[in-house]
Amino acid sequence: MKKTIENRYFGYCRVSTRNQENDNQKYILLNYANTHKFQYTDIIEVVLSSRKHRKEREIDSLLEILQSGDNLVVSKLDRIGRNTVEVLSIIDDLKAKGVILTIVKDSIVVNPLDENPITTMYLTLLAAVATLERSFISERTKDSLAKIKASGGKLGGRQPGSLSNKTQFEPFKKNIFEWLELGLSYEKIVKHLGFGSKSALYSFVKNRR
Repeated sequence: MKKTIENRYFGYCRVSTRNQENDNQKYILLNYANTHKFQYTDIIEVVLSSRKHRKEREIDSLLEILQSGDNLVVSKLDRIGRNTVEVLSIIDDLKAKGVILTIVKDSIVVNPLDENPITTMYLTLLAAVATLERSFISERTKDSLAKIKASGGKLGGRQPGSLSNKTQFEPFKKNIFEWLELGLSYEKIVKHLGFGSKSALYSFVKNRR
C-alpha cells in the first residue's frame, strides 16, 4: 500500500474484557506502520464484547470520521464485526466511502478502487459463509419462536390495558439475547415479537445488561 501525503491512517483495536489487553493488537498495527513507513492519525482502542451493537463498539463513529482515500488497519477481521454478515456489511460501508481496509494477519487489502483477484475471491467466500449464517439464523429464530408459542407464550400487538412494552419484553428476555447473539437487529427482533419499538427494546436490553 503506497502512502500519499493526503492519505490518513487509522488503526482499530478491540478486546472483549478489561482482563485482556489491546497491547498485542496495537503492536501488530504499529509494526505494520513501521514496515510500510507511515504514521497513524489515530488508533481507536475499544474494550467491549463483540456481542455489543456496532454503534457501541464505535464502528459507526469511526465510519463517520473516515473519508475517501483514508486507510483503516486492523490486526484481524473479527475485530470489526461479530459475525460474517456484519463484517461484510461494514466492508461494504467502507468501500462505499472509498476507504481502504487492511487486515494485517491475513495480508488482505480491500481497496475499492483497485481490487485484485485474491481479494475478490476472499470476499466471495465471505459472502458464501454469510449466506449460510443467514440461513442458520433464520432456522434458529423460527425454532425459537415455535418453542415460545408451544410453551404458551403469546406474540402479537399490545392489547388495551396490557403491560407496557418494556415489561412485555421480560418473558422473552432469554430469546431476545439469543437473537442478538445470532446477529439479528433490534428492528427485526421487534418485528418477530410483534410489539414494541426499537428504542424501547434497546432500552430494555441496556438495562438488563
